[in-house]
Amino acid sequence: MRILRLFILGLIFFGTSVGARAQCPPGVPAGTICVAGVDTHGAFFLIVVPANYNGRLVLWDHGYTLTPPAPLAAADLGPGLLALTQGFAVAASSFRPDAVGLSGWQVRDAAEDTESLRQRFVQLVGKPQKTYIVGASEGGLIAAETIERFARDAEGRLNYDGALPLCGPVAGGGANWCGGFDLRSVYQFYCQNLPRPGELQYPLYLGLAPNNTLTPQDMAARVNECTGVLQPAATRTAQQARNLANILGVEKIPESFLLIDMAFVTFGLQELTLVRTGGLSPVTNLGVVYRGSEDDAALNAGVFRAGFNPGAIAIVNSAYNPTGDVEIPTITMHTIGDGLVIVENEHEYREEFIEEHDRRQLFQLYTNAGGHCEFSNSELVAAFEALVNWVEKKQRPTKVGVIAACAQFQTVFGDACKINPTFRPGEFEARVPARNAPGQP
Repeated sequence: MRILRLFILGLIFFGTSVGARAQCPPGVPAGTICVAGVDTHGAFFLIVVPANYNGRLVLWDHGYTLTPPAPLAAADLGPGLLALTQGFAVAASSFRPDAVGLSGWQVRDAAEDTESLRQRFVQLVGKPQKTYIVGASEGGLIAAETIERFARDAEGRLNYDGALPLCGPVAGGGANWCGGFDLRSVYQFYCQNLPRPGELQYPLYLGLAPNNTLTPQDMAARVNECTGVLQPAATRTAQQARNLANILGVEKIPESFLLIDMAFVTFGLQELTLVRTGGLSPVTNLGVVYRGSEDDAALNAGVFRAGFNPGAIAIVNSAYNPTGDVEIPTITMHTIGDGLVIVENEHEYREEFIEEHDRRQLFQLYTNAGGHCEFSNSELVAAFEALVNWVEKKQRPTKVGVIAACAQFQTVFGDACKINPTFRPGEFEARVPARNAPGQP
């Protein structure tokens, strides 16, 4: 039966109008059938079906990137590579380019690209017995968006059976980008070099001015100039040390995340505002009281302030904010020390489930790691196995069970297993102050 299935796949993949059989990229197991192409929106896709295909599909949603879409390699299958060796087919999309040809912040569009890819797989291979969706970072939010919008087909049948959003900004784009705007504004108050006084001035919600030629390397140099963050602490000037302490004290982020966070709230915010919202402000810090500096009064009196544009925030709310309206088993996993997508996102996501749907559809895991999406293979496989067992054996996960499975996988991978069974994240507003929506007092 397996031989017949793969023979049929081979016939389908040759000469199809929806993709072409391709040489599998290096890193894909031998005997795998691959099909690759570009969809009608300009998104590259890769579908891989192993020789021991078990009738199950994993869709992988990658994280944020500000580069042009390109053909996918084995690494672009993410944790799907681990599932591939167990007989799961895996499919991934680069996602479509934005108006200037980059991938960018595209949760709503990427969810549509993911669903389009699922439909393509059904057309080429047939409907899987089960379909799982996994995503990390922005991809975690994309996965959450996908299962809310495309859970069922026109006949009411489930398109997706289980979801594993990893380290995602699942509190929503609005909340996370407002937190990023706080950093952008606080940084400029202390550093005054992005832009410098003699350069073109622009409202900071733009991230960068249109047609600005600043590179990430230039930005890093300016951040180091102000804070000494790239230097050993002993070589920083007194002013650099004060600037760094003030910024980190207000923003409550680890020093090791300052550069990557600044890149997101400079170049990422530029793409969001100039491309997605047409130059209109999708963020606000009106009424926010910043605390944690050596002189909070001076900071709050002098920091740049901006308000939401109603049209821009409507775009953010409709395209980047999950509702918690989920009807399939969903496991999230987050590193506790994540300084880019803070772990408090998970508290807000859980609150959405309380409001919109049965909380029993959500199970959350946390690991004692300090990096962004810094999961070991053992942790990833244990979480995925728990999801599969929940879907197919109706066994709701337990922390004890996942930790035990993780320990078993350690003997295979020889890596870490740091799942914390007692951690509970605090409220998002404890890290990012709440702010009013347009029209509210």
